Amino acid sequence: MKNRKTVVVAFMLCAVMLLGVGYASIADVLDITGSADVTKENAQLSFDADVYFTNAVVADDNAGTNTTSINADNNDKASFTANNLKGDGDTAKFTYTIKNANDIAAEVTPSISSNTATEYFDVSSDWAGATKTIPANGELTYTVTVTLKKTPVFDEVGVDLISGSFIIELNAIGAE
Repeated sequence: MKNRKTVVVAFMLCAVMLLGVGYASIADVLDITGSADVTKENAQLSFDADVYFTNAVVADDNAGTNTTSINADNNDKASFTANNLKGDGDTAKFTYTIKNANDIAAEVTPSISSNTATEYFDVSSDWAGATKTIPANGELTYTVTVTLKKTPVFDEVGVDLISGSFIIELNAIGAE
């Protein structure tokens, strides 16, 4: 009988303890609410912003009139102007440094646009339109060459009527 009372008391104590633990777990609920809006487009824009031009140099300019610059508002764009190319085969070269400030490698494809005088200018690059991989926190050099295909027409006072202005824009995606 004494054993029976001990078992009943032990059972009652265990039951009370289990009820206490159960109540504590129910009563101590932590609610966290919030929202996050992450889209592939926003993630790509953020990634792309960390791939940019850091340096623009006129590499080959005999006359000293060619210009190049990085867009101050959007450093994934650079522009260059080839001036003073007078004879067939004259060239102007421009060299750019492209930085990947991301923690992962980036596949970069520069595109050159705004060649409004394709009859006169041939624009080529050492990447030849290919995609290159820039390692995480790394840099690559990109060289553009403008070649005069034919001698331009001059007006009556000898002023060159053809000028070549071009824009380079970077497109970067994460490399896998």
